[in-house]
Amino acid sequence: MVLNDLPDDKVEPLLGKVRVKDGARIWLDEIIERDGVDAATALFSESTGRVIVSIPREDDVRFLGLCEARNYPVLRIGVTDLGGDDAKLDVQGLFEVSVAEIRQRSNETLPQYFG
Repeated sequence: MVLNDLPDDKVEPLLGKVRVKDGARIWLDEIIERDGVDAATALFSESTGRVIVSIPREDDVRFLGLCEARNYPVLRIGVTDLGGDDAKLDVQGLFEVSVAEIRQRSNETLPQYFG
């Protein structure tokens, strides 16, 4: 299990939590409705009341049960997909970008500006 807290004092986008070698499907409708925020805020803003937890699919039901038993609010916001040549990040209803493009832009940014 991987647990990442999202503190108020720094900005690290939700999208930055997705491993570049994997693809992912993310849906934000429930978090937008629950928190009363727009899509940009759901993707890029942070709160001490939110954490991202990554668990194997076979532990999903057990994890949800543990949270509900302790009255911890929990939302499933996505799943990772196996990597590969066609891996992509799909934020459903908003945009889709290939993992290859994410990797390329990530590797080019600092050299582009700092040599």
